[in-house]
Amino acid sequence: MADNTTTAASLLAQIPSESLQSLLATVRRESVSAGSTFIPALDAHLSSANSRRTTHDWSLNQGDVLEIQGPAASGKTHLLYHMLVTCLMPRSYNGKELGGWGKAAVFFDTDGRLSISRLYTLLLSRMRRLIGPDGVNDASVPLEDVAAQRLENLHIFRPTSSLQLAITLLHLPKYHASNPRLQDKEIGLLAIDSLSAFYWRDRYTLEQLRDAADASTQSVPPNPLYHALKALQRFRTSHRPVILFANWGLNALAKPSATGEPASPFYRQHLYPFPAPFESHGADEAMQNIENSQRRSASVDARSDTSAGRAQRGTETTLPLHYHITLHPSPVDPFPASYSLADAISQEHMRAALVKKGEVRGLIRTPGDNSAVEFTFRIGDDEVLVQPGEET
Repeated sequence: MADNTTTAASLLAQIPSESLQSLLATVRRESVSAGSTFIPALDAHLSSANSRRTTHDWSLNQGDVLEIQGPAASGKTHLLYHMLVTCLMPRSYNGKELGGWGKAAVFFDTDGRLSISRLYTLLLSRMRRLIGPDGVNDASVPLEDVAAQRLENLHIFRPTSSLQLAITLLHLPKYHASNPRLQDKEIGLLAIDSLSAFYWRDRYTLEQLRDAADASTQSVPPNPLYHALKALQRFRTSHRPVILFANWGLNALAKPSATGEPASPFYRQHLYPFPAPFESHGADEAMQNIENSQRRSASVDARSDTSAGRAQRGTETTLPLHYHITLHPSPVDPFPASYSLADAISQEHMRAALVKKGEVRGLIRTPGDNSAVEFTFRIGDDEVLVQPGEET
């Protein structure tokens, strides 16, 4: 009898299982769009790319991962703000369709620079523009109150290390289930500004560990970022938010040549072990990650303490990268060498106007495709503007 019981238990342990949360997240991903970005050129590219890799022609799938990379002051944070506003904004207001996702958002402020007042201004300004003056005047609830209420669906965490980021991500499902302000809402967007915040500290830590390992001939622990990426993938599998994060642009893919060829507008991936789909050493692995992620997300519940669960934990899919966005401020051409001081002063106001315009140029790439599609947006006083005719 004991032998039969043991045999039955071992057989049951081999049967794939998954949590209800993972099952529902997978079903939602296959049947419902995450939403649009509100940037027409960007949405057009996302829809086209999505139709090639899935059966859908909408712009964003639930669980899509997007990286925003660029130099300092290139608009990375404001593009994150734009997407947070899109996620938090209601679908409609006073009978007027707004097109927002109407969902909750989670923001990891690793740089410590999140401005709630700026986010409130961006949200309120966009809602005012979309509703129009007549709709604002006819509303029973002041628009300012609606914007403030929507910001209550933003949940902010401020980890101070990669390990704190990983631990917070691992705790996030429990926080979602137990927090009264969040437990009955869907998390539509998880944003990190930025994933590079602890890069230099992690690099120093890893060098110290390598030196210690060389002395004692022990194996080197993984980069601290590895744990954060693994936790991020686990939350992606179970909850399927759109994941969006900023990343520094440290090293250009190609520097200016002596023959006059310009520098590449793209940057190398300095974060390890994050995917590097546009570099020769990481292209195959990045594509494999995407293919694995498109299969059934969790044939075995990775959290179960069974032999199958432990085996699954050892073979979890690495976090995929579906889209990469590179940002640059629109360039202002230098004065020609032949210009006199008087010429430069006479045109300075025109150059100042270009700088104040705050235009940002974006290039989006999809792993497996060598082409890049351009889009632009402007950082205005009260709103991130994505259409040529929009005014602040």
